[in-house]
Amino acid sequence: MRRTAWWLAGAAAAWLLTWLPPALVQRLDLLAYDLLLPERAPSPTAPLVLAIDDASLAALGRWPWSRSVFAAMIDRLREAGASGIAVAVLFSEPDRADPGGDAALAAAMARFSDHGRVVLAVAPVRDAEGRIQAAAPELPQTGARLGHVDVEIDLDGQSRSFYRRAGTGRADLPALAAALLEDAAAPRAPPTAAPLDRLWVRDEEILLPRTTGVPMLSFAQALQWPVATSALDGVRGRAVFIGVTASGLGGELNTPLAARHATLPAVLFHAQAFDALQSRAVIRRAPWPLVFALGLLSVSSLALWPARLGRRTLLAGVLLLLPLAVSALLMAGSLLWLPPAGPTLALAVALACWLARKLRRANRQLLRSRQHAQATLQAIDDAVMTVDMRRQTVRFANPTAYLQAGGRPLLGLPLPAAYPLTAESMQRLVQAVDDCLAQRRRVHLPELLNLQAPAGLRALRATASPLHGPDGGLDGAVLVFADVTDAIAAARELDRAASHDGLTGLPNRALLYERLALTLSRIQRRGGVAAILFLDLDRFKHINDSLGHRIGDEVLKVLAQRLRGLCRDTDTVARWGGDEFVLILEDIGGHEGAAIAAAKVVDALSQDIELDTGFSHVRLPSAGSVGVVLAPQDGTDMEDLLSKADMAMYRAKAQPRASFQFWSSAINTRMHDRLALEMALRQGLREGQFVLYYQPQFDFQDGRLVGMEALMRWQRTPAQLVQPGGFIEVAEESDLIVDLGAWALREVARQQADWLRAGHRAVPVGVNVSARQCLNRDLVQVLRLALGETGIPPALLRLEITETTAMTDADQVIGLLCELRALGVGLSVDDFGTGYSSLAYLKRFPLDELKIDRAFVQDLATDSHDAAIVRATIVLAHGLGLKVVAEGVETEAQSRFLAEHGCDTAQGFLFSRPLPLAAVTRLLQRGELAPPPASR
Repeated sequence: MRRTAWWLAGAAAAWLLTWLPPALVQRLDLLAYDLLLPERAPSPTAPLVLAIDDASLAALGRWPWSRSVFAAMIDRLREAGASGIAVAVLFSEPDRADPGGDAALAAAMARFSDHGRVVLAVAPVRDAEGRIQAAAPELPQTGARLGHVDVEIDLDGQSRSFYRRAGTGRADLPALAAALLEDAAAPRAPPTAAPLDRLWVRDEEILLPRTTGVPMLSFAQALQWPVATSALDGVRGRAVFIGVTASGLGGELNTPLAARHATLPAVLFHAQAFDALQSRAVIRRAPWPLVFALGLLSVSSLALWPARLGRRTLLAGVLLLLPLAVSALLMAGSLLWLPPAGPTLALAVALACWLARKLRRANRQLLRSRQHAQATLQAIDDAVMTVDMRRQTVRFANPTAYLQAGGRPLLGLPLPAAYPLTAESMQRLVQAVDDCLAQRRRVHLPELLNLQAPAGLRALRATASPLHGPDGGLDGAVLVFADVTDAIAAARELDRAASHDGLTGLPNRALLYERLALTLSRIQRRGGVAAILFLDLDRFKHINDSLGHRIGDEVLKVLAQRLRGLCRDTDTVARWGGDEFVLILEDIGGHEGAAIAAAKVVDALSQDIELDTGFSHVRLPSAGSVGVVLAPQDGTDMEDLLSKADMAMYRAKAQPRASFQFWSSAINTRMHDRLALEMALRQGLREGQFVLYYQPQFDFQDGRLVGMEALMRWQRTPAQLVQPGGFIEVAEESDLIVDLGAWALREVARQQADWLRAGHRAVPVGVNVSARQCLNRDLVQVLRLALGETGIPPALLRLEITETTAMTDADQVIGLLCELRALGVGLSVDDFGTGYSSLAYLKRFPLDELKIDRAFVQDLATDSHDAAIVRATIVLAHGLGLKVVAEGVETEAQSRFLAEHGCDTAQGFLFSRPLPLAAVTRLLQRGELAPPPASR
């Protein structure tokens, strides 16, 4: 039974692959069929194809044509002597464009019936009433025959065959080509509508060879007179197929019959089928018993497998090609298609089973021959050696022992000379071997041995066990060496990871607390002063956001190295988290010494950072702020000292330049006040305490109201209206500005919608956008929601960003502004001239308006420098296609100067102060105010 298992497996595979071939097998058969597909030339009586091609569409008009065109063509073919006509175009509905077209086509087919057959196409497509598509109602009365155009589509999406007969419920409708060829009368009326539960059935599948060169003529050329007379000379006695070949009208098939082309028009497919049928050149599919027989024959051919090894590979290839060769012979000799994939895979299964049986037998023999070696090398992961009992000469060593020894020879050498242990370790090993042989028991060395490996010292744990010979006598010792170097290093790394930062290698918070506790304990016992410095890097988040965390991590490593270089061995430099560090400086010598140390730290943090070649030598600016507390003057509680240092650091961060700040009670008060203000701001936003005032903007030329700027106020109590200067700074620092900005944007959009509904005049309203909103990508979504909820025109909103904000991260801001501009809102640069604009960036900003800062307007009449700057700004803005708005216009002189030099819009107290909602609404009802003084 075991000897024939391979044959039974192959036979079972052949049976399953014949009856239930999976999709993969079918695809392989299709590839084989395409490879073996015969190619033939058309017969002398091959049909002519009248192609409805692109030239015909250009000559006769867009598709579909009137059926009168087809009637004229049938008459022309009758005059030319065509033997039959197959129309591969579905006439499933009446010609609604030309009501007389159906009648003309029916009459033409009736006239042709005296000379030959006309076959109309039917497709297996149900209409809304459950009927298949057929000719128009008038056409069946002409005696025209019907033929289906159903084509088989294989798994790979290609068409290779059709069915001679098909139909709904039963296969009583011939194929289009067969209907034109058969002598027996084909059905002369469309099949009756079948119930919805009846299926389209097909019978007698026919595979086609590839026919190249089927004659073809353009439909328009055949219809033209007198060109058609000469063009149709070869039609007499031939069948004619009419169908679509123009691109874009459908009717193209993916088929290997297309030769070098990717697709083949369906009419050419049916014409090739007609020529193959009349020439008896069609291909038949082999019955399943023959396919199964080929599979059994292929499997049985393994009995010819030779005994000599040198011929096995060649024979395996020959045997696996046997089914394909048989298929090729049957295809070429008798036009019979026998799928070879199933027999080939069955043969492969049998061959795999046969080889597996041979391999198992060889493996059993190999295992038996290696039993002694496997018994000796039970601890294969460790180095194993055997030494004799007299001279302790190495008799065996496994590969791990050679690896530990650095590849040096071991066999036949005394143990001290063979194994590269340090002298002290070798002395302990030799003593352990002596004890093992003397006491005839296993000896564990309590201490680790040091191995002198090429990469450095390695730590080994060693045991010596007695080795007995066949007679039971003592024959030597077995030495096992376990390399525990990596395990020891991993344990040390785990200990370090628990107390050090993984990125910078500095002590982490846990170790910082331990060392700070020791420092405070020593101060309390011995006296002295210690300084705790809390460091924070300025604009580090910008580096992460713009350059990526990889560069940010490298910056932290460089700064950590700088801080270590500044401190003494007795000091501690720890990473607190993110971009924050803490330094503990012992015996600092009081306030003056701490100030000197803090100044050095600030200076080190302020030096530019140049990264190495792995980062293309990027040079980055650096700065930091430092908070300093002294112990025991400022306290002895760890949490309290760190909190005070943190508050002092934030106080230093508020300074215009990088600096350090000592903690004081005043800082504590300011921090508490700031926190109270932040909490009040958040409560005010929740309770709707914020309101918007609107400052009008007027055109210098005609005094019209052309816009407004929305300005935020905080109605903290009914009697207290807080100006932006009283809360904007805290809102910026706490990120609350993002929520306030979103509220202002939605409120302006809502108010614009209210004004529009009330019929008031609408003008654009500017809304200020903070730097944090520009860095927060939610701004686009907030604007999109505001526009969607209110439905106002986007042009009624104008977003104003300061020049400094625009240049914070110019590339990112440009991308943001482009997204905002795509929504249709206006964009303006506020406070122009106060930042450091790059003209290369300014021309890339998708702006509409430029606002001159009030700092240049207020001394306009007395300061020539300010006047020159304003004139240049107006010319620059107009050159870039931008409107110019002057802020802070408060005097007639300022207004006249700006109007004379072409400034477009004025905003300031001279014309109007910021107005509450009610006053602005009255202004919009009136439509406009008096013109500016300069233009009166």
